[in-house]
Amino acid sequence: MKILVLSSYTKGQQKSDDCIRFEDLEPPVRLENRIKELSGYSAPAGEMFTGALHTQLRQGLKQIRKHDQYSENTLDLYFPSYDFRVDKKKIPVSENDHIVPFNITPRQDLKPLEYDETGFLESLVTLIEGYDLVLSILRWNDIVLLQRVFEVERAATLIFLIAPSRRHVVDDSLSNVHIVEAGTKLSRAIGAMNIALNGVVLRKLCEAACRDGFHIFKQVEQDPQRLIEIVLRDR
Repeated sequence: MKILVLSSYTKGQQKSDDCIRFEDLEPPVRLENRIKELSGYSAPAGEMFTGALHTQLRQGLKQIRKHDQYSENTLDLYFPSYDFRVDKKKIPVSENDHIVPFNITPRQDLKPLEYDETGFLESLVTLIEGYDLVLSILRWNDIVLLQRVFEVERAATLIFLIAPSRRHVVDDSLSNVHIVEAGTKLSRAIGAMNIALNGVVLRKLCEAACRDGFHIFKQVEQDPQRLIEIVLRDR
């Protein structure tokens, strides 16, 4: 079974004395030059983000990838953005792709991206369609930005972990799209900070798979609400 985790860029990163700032974004040639200048400070995206959420997520990924069943069941982490890539490619960032540090939140506007000449949304569709199960821990505004990708029914099961107050940004009328509410109630139940909650949930899912068997992922694919049951079982 192939599993994909989609996560957002965050400002919690490896510390650097120099990074991309707001004034570097325009004109495009300035941003390109700044990324080139900062390439020596670059890091794989999976290591760049050091906040509580990604620290928890990395712990889960590390454990599951050591398991002897991992070759039959794989789990990949991607960031559906191409901002600040060292290689300039307009495709989603894998955890192994290098990006440069920044102190801004990219794409703060709330207008959905459209299919255009960059081919970025098409590449995200291709990525998603290569997996059986997609687990989204994206911020709600990133879900809005990528709405065109998520508004079409696809073969892969998509599960969005999202706060109840933001569930309206996900169209779960599609048969393959599901919402698992991850808000204050769940945070209190498992003793996790809200900011780290989604990372803790996925860490616990990975731990349960290592302990009880990778069939847990199939159970979650077939009944997404089982995810909450699995997480609460390990309190």
